[in-house]
Amino acid sequence: MRAGDSTYEKSPGPLLKPKLRICVPVVEATVNRARGRYQRAARKGLWTEIRLDYLEEPAPDLQKLFRSLPGPVIATNRLAAEGGRWTGTEADRLDLLSQALNLGVTCLDLELAADPGFRREMAERRGSAKLILSWHDFTGTPDTARLETVLEEMLASEADVVKLVALANDPADNLRLLSLIPRARAQGKEIIAFCMGPLGKWSRVAAPLLGSWLTFAPFSKQGASAPGQLPVNDMKRVWNMLRR
Repeated sequence: MRAGDSTYEKSPGPLLKPKLRICVPVVEATVNRARGRYQRAARKGLWTEIRLDYLEEPAPDLQKLFRSLPGPVIATNRLAAEGGRWTGTEADRLDLLSQALNLGVTCLDLELAADPGFRREMAERRGSAKLILSWHDFTGTPDTARLETVLEEMLASEADVVKLVALANDPADNLRLLSLIPRARAQGKEIIAFCMGPLGKWSRVAAPLLGSWLTFAPFSKQGASAPGQLPVNDMKRVWNMLRR
């Protein structure tokens, strides 16, 4: 088992001795800077999410970015509709994700809204990589019925991990998102679920306690990829306080 690759002793299923798995989002404009941030996270035993949609180079050199894999890494290329910065064609967006899979990334993140045929192709080619299927709502948190409908669709997919994230406009929104974690785990599926925004901050810490596969935390507030992310040191400090 690789460093940083254990959230709990048995997975999925009943939660035993939860551990904090932190994934650092990398939102750099160049391959060199993204690679440097990835290496820093790996040295600290942290996961990394490389946000390909933040790279401003016309044709980013992914072979250089992923030429060695010092630690667990997720490749993501997010659409603007789901909080990303991708402005190119959909074909080019998916092509970069396909390249990343070929280069041996630990996980590939695809949206539920992505082309189903492409998702199936990536699932068939993933080998030892994990496929994360994600869904985001940056306007608010839907009602329970809507969340359960989305979850059931995702649980029936080819994904190894499902990710559901929504903006909290009310403290109670967090409870609806967090309640999805035991539902997914009871069906044998790994899940990431929490709320974004100032009102969702505490759910990012609570989620791993309930069995969420990982949580996201940048090295600093300037490196955040979504609203409400706590810096790594703050995340660890609150976690340690809760675990005493």
